[in-house]
Amino acid sequence: MSGVYDEICVTVSETVSDALDEPVDALPPLSDAIDTDGLDAVMADDGDQDVTITFSYAEMFVCVRSDSTVYVRPQRSFEERSPDTRI
Repeated sequence: MSGVYDEICVTVSETVSDALDEPVDALPPLSDAIDTDGLDAVMADDGDQDVTITFSYAEMFVCVRSDSTVYVRPQRSFEERSPDTRI
């Protein structure tokens, strides 16, 4: 694999680290949350497809897009949702 996709796992770890204000080495291994080889392979696959992968990692909801954009937000438990939130 080459290019920007070689670094997608590093980007995910650093983005979650920044969001939690924790050092990367204080986070659990990313491989505990997702198959990192699989993530790399899907992101490095044919760029003609618009792919989005979502998963939970370190109590964060992670969304990785095929353009290597990574979004994170805290996971909310059922109790934290407003009463009118639909599931």
